[in-house]
Amino acid sequence: MSDVNAPTESPEFSRVLPWVSFVALLFLLNYLDRAMFGPMLPYLEREFSINHAESTRLLLYTSLGYSASLVVSGFVAARVRPRIMAGGSLVVCGGVMLGLASTHSLDVIALCMALLGAAAGQYFNGGLSTMRGLVAPSQWSKAIAVHEIGPNGSFILGPLLAGAAADSFGWRGVTTGMGWLSLAVGVLFLLFAKGGHERSAPVSFAGVGRLVRSPRLWLCTWLMSLAIAGEFAPYSVLTLHLTDERGMSAEGAAFLLAVSRLASPVAVLCGGWVTTRLGTRRTLVFCLWCYALGMCFMAMPPLPVMYAGLFLQPMMTAMLFPPIFTMLAEFFPPTEQPVILSIVMPLASFFGVGMMPYILGIWGDFVSFNAGFLMMGLLVAASLPMMKFLR
Repeated sequence: MSDVNAPTESPEFSRVLPWVSFVALLFLLNYLDRAMFGPMLPYLEREFSINHAESTRLLLYTSLGYSASLVVSGFVAARVRPRIMAGGSLVVCGGVMLGLASTHSLDVIALCMALLGAAAGQYFNGGLSTMRGLVAPSQWSKAIAVHEIGPNGSFILGPLLAGAAADSFGWRGVTTGMGWLSLAVGVLFLLFAKGGHERSAPVSFAGVGRLVRSPRLWLCTWLMSLAIAGEFAPYSVLTLHLTDERGMSAEGAAFLLAVSRLASPVAVLCGGWVTTRLGTRRTLVFCLWCYALGMCFMAMPPLPVMYAGLFLQPMMTAMLFPPIFTMLAEFFPPTEQPVILSIVMPLASFFGVGMMPYILGIWGDFVSFNAGFLMMGLLVAASLPMMKFLR
């Protein structure tokens, strides 16, 4: 199926790189606006005198808003220009962040977190459609590589912002700064960015009844849920774990969390390279085993073992995404993939970004984060028998 947004000519990638990078900057800020709150949960807990379950519940509200927004974004993309979806998403995120930083009510903060997720969810369709209007299909892999700097960069910058909150500005100052930055970049994008003028074709849910009865759909959904959970859930509670159970300072915990994510951008590229050589099934089995092992290492009392898990787990999680997306392409034809993603991504995001951090927060309150990490590692290991269905 042809892409109506793809350019008919194939300009040198260097000519469109600045505009692709502008879209990637939007994705970075869109992701960072949400990812920064995980490492800053200790400050929210102290200010509002709440426990781990109550603080991680705020991330659940963000996930609810984000997942619901993803579901409707396909319909919005058929009626609103992609550039307006992408830039407008960041403008609204910035405004919500400013409101969040100024309130002293935990209930209003919870509402703002849900609104933040809803605003951020409109970016995905808009940003990717804008990039498709900039680059030819032959250059798509290069554009995606630049675009993926966004989430991986946010997992490095988020803990550093949390460190700044501890050292100088407080969580409200950091949130205010990010709000103004998001607002300004979103407005600049709407005014000056190229691309993103063609609306997408409406999402067709024809045959969705047949798809939801397919075991392959639910296998893809579960694996994507595990991948997103591995990317986001340990990251969201590690600062709490390192300060409460490992005796580290907030600044030291934030720095260690940032350093542990430095290899993730390279790991994504390795995941694509390994998938082409080992195949989808063997790559998934290898990554899931190492992912489970990393989670179990993080639960071990000896610090060297914990450090090994802290670095191994995010690398293996990052490597999971290329084989999962390859599996989606192998299982489903291009005409079905938009509706497949409309089902898979909201469910996986709700589980990985919302439910799993909340479950880890509950375990941190009533047992320990170490026990929660071990539970998560065993859950991943228990999913390995599903790989026998990949033929």
